[in-house]
Amino acid sequence: MKKILLSCLMLFAVSTIKAQDFSQLDDLLHLLEDNNKLMATMTITQGGNEVYAKAVGFADVENKVANTQDTKFRIGSITKAFTAVMIFQLIDEGRLTLDTTLSKFYPDVPGASNITIAQMLSHKSGLFNITNDPKFGEWMLKKSTKVQMLKRIKPYDLDFQPGEKTEYSNTNYILLGYIAEDLDKKNYSDILKARITDKIGLKNTYYGGKIDVTSNESQSYAIALEYWAKQLETDMSNPGGAGAIVSTSKDLTLFMNALFSGKLISASSLEAMKKTDNNDVCHGLFYANLNGMDIYASEGGIDGFQSVLVHVPAMQTTIALVANGLDYRKIDIMMSAFMVSAGQPIKLPTFTSIQLTEAQVKQYEGEYACDAVPYKLIFKADGTILMGAPEQSNLKELTPTKAHQFTFDTLGIVVDFNPEDQTLVFTRGEEAPLKFKRLE
Repeated sequence: MKKILLSCLMLFAVSTIKAQDFSQLDDLLHLLEDNNKLMATMTITQGGNEVYAKAVGFADVENKVANTQDTKFRIGSITKAFTAVMIFQLIDEGRLTLDTTLSKFYPDVPGASNITIAQMLSHKSGLFNITNDPKFGEWMLKKSTKVQMLKRIKPYDLDFQPGEKTEYSNTNYILLGYIAEDLDKKNYSDILKARITDKIGLKNTYYGGKIDVTSNESQSYAIALEYWAKQLETDMSNPGGAGAIVSTSKDLTLFMNALFSGKLISASSLEAMKKTDNNDVCHGLFYANLNGMDIYASEGGIDGFQSVLVHVPAMQTTIALVANGLDYRKIDIMMSAFMVSAGQPIKLPTFTSIQLTEAQVKQYEGEYACDAVPYKLIFKADGTILMGAPEQSNLKELTPTKAHQFTFDTLGIVVDFNPEDQTLVFTRGEEAPLKFKRLE
């Protein structure tokens, strides 16, 4: 996330604002749509006013129901920003402090007496990330009660001592959501409505349930064999305050603008929420600074849904992207949106692919290792399709773009094979290339 923020900051730091031509952004989003790279909506506001809105792709591919600006998406971990606002509202009311310990509410959670609300908000608690539970895939699709979730959380020791370092954990925000429920004596859905959505007029934001396309909610998809395949559906009782909210790109910009204009929490709480000890993670948001310019953001992913929400106070610019199908790097879409917002031209990507025979694909199969990293890369042939991923990950379909080269656009990955010496060069985004050798 920090790399996304820094890249955007660098753009604004060197850009001169010119007249905007949002048709460039239209062209990009339609190009991604036409190449099965994106199904989503995007909203951009400047000075609190909407200056751009676009919807591409389908909310329901099977029934050809198009996405619209009112289509609602699961926003995943952007939910955490809403939960953080609820917690700061409780602090404003004198019912919590940042130094209140978890033991006041859940003393049986490991380390609870030494874990503070502030540490949970900033992912410094050391609490094991419950979505890394080996059985997560078994229970994520089923309804869970608070008692069941706590029973899953309690057996895990701390990953590190509270305050020792920063490490992302959904457990923090699941528990913070429970704390809000305990104090307000309401369920999260009702708290969200009373404390945020009704307060600032968000008409399409709420705690999610089973996806209902007839209520303008989108299904989620991932690309498979060049087609959009519907993904499994997490039961929203599980992510709770860490990832259970449904919203629209427009509502997300309204939420972020309301937060930074003081409509949701006090000025002192907003400053505390924005505070960071490591120049990356705040208390409910991500942060970066370059040449004195601040940027605040949140992003999420759940099932096939992906979302990004970014706010730059100095530019009075907020951009929200919510997707139910993505086979392209989020950072590249957001960077293009920022460039157009700053009046800068953008370069459209070129998508090319080639057809391979089964024999040609078969030659790349195997395990490849690199001394510089602790993991191996695994490649398997599926007819004329090459599947690949790091070990212990789900294999993904790779796109052959030219002789001995494959890409995975979702993560900006390029793999260049050299069959003669049984090696490959692995490149991800702007990271330094890595050379892997095939294992015998």
